[in-house]
Amino acid sequence: MMTKAAVLYLLAILFRVRHSDQWLFTLSLAQAGEFGFVLLGYSVDQFILPVDLAQILSMVVALSMFLTPALFILFERIIQPRYQQSGDDREADTIDTQGPVLIAGIGRFGQIVNRLLVAQGVNTVVLDKSTDQIDMMRRINVRSFYGDACRPDLLHTAGINECKLMIVAIDDPPRSVTIVHYIKQHFPHVQVLARAFDRGHHYELCDAGADYVISETYDSALNLGAESLVRLGVHPFKAEQIKQGFIQLERSQKDELYRSWLEEDGLRGYGEHYQKLFIRLEALLKEAFNSDRSDRHSKSERGWTPPPKDYLKDFDDKY
Repeated sequence: MMTKAAVLYLLAILFRVRHSDQWLFTLSLAQAGEFGFVLLGYSVDQFILPVDLAQILSMVVALSMFLTPALFILFERIIQPRYQQSGDDREADTIDTQGPVLIAGIGRFGQIVNRLLVAQGVNTVVLDKSTDQIDMMRRINVRSFYGDACRPDLLHTAGINECKLMIVAIDDPPRSVTIVHYIKQHFPHVQVLARAFDRGHHYELCDAGADYVISETYDSALNLGAESLVRLGVHPFKAEQIKQGFIQLERSQKDELYRSWLEEDGLRGYGEHYQKLFIRLEALLKEAFNSDRSDRHSKSERGWTPPPKDYLKDFDDKY
């Protein structure tokens, strides 16, 4: 008869459980359940087990249920971090290709950028510090390399000298600022396009020298906001007009807000002057959207201007 340990080992092999997941798999199966009390009670009633032995086994079952939460906390705080650290100590991959675009980070944001460029025939070199992410990308045939883009030697191997663009899409604000600063200091010919986590990170990337910065949720939030207006009864043309107006007003105030953040009392941050500018921007937005804009369309909005009333009647008369 196979022991429980042997069964667990075979199951781990069958389902390809590896590394820290083996611990998690074992801990999840090690706990006895409430049904153990039922079995012990039935065994005593049928005179299969003596009462004193059943009492000891009941205590074992109760202790396993009591200790399991503590074991999972131990796993999360002590065992799992060790596996993560060992993954970070892995040697960087040998980069055997170069291209005009170097991408740091192949998470949910970097993936979209990379797919778009590759679909257009652009040869990209992708770096990521997460072993799990690299392994997943390789399983779906996305060529990428394990390595820290903060390492100058790795950037040289990846061909930073010949790159035209460096796309910084890592999910780590301090490291992304470090990368941007290093690239612009040592390779000023490389255009750096960076992903910002929030407004403060956006300003830090600009200050580090990034040529183009985009907030990761900005466009998706605008699109969702416009869709919300449509579902509240606003005409789709009007909703798009409002969205474009919002973008234009934000852009018109962008430089002034950045300068205020940069020079706020000699310290970078959201001081009193910045707050006043932001409140003014919100007031401008409300003023612009509450006014009648029907006769003040810009060229960028004309494509979204609603057709004149009863235009279908004129169309029917002519055709």
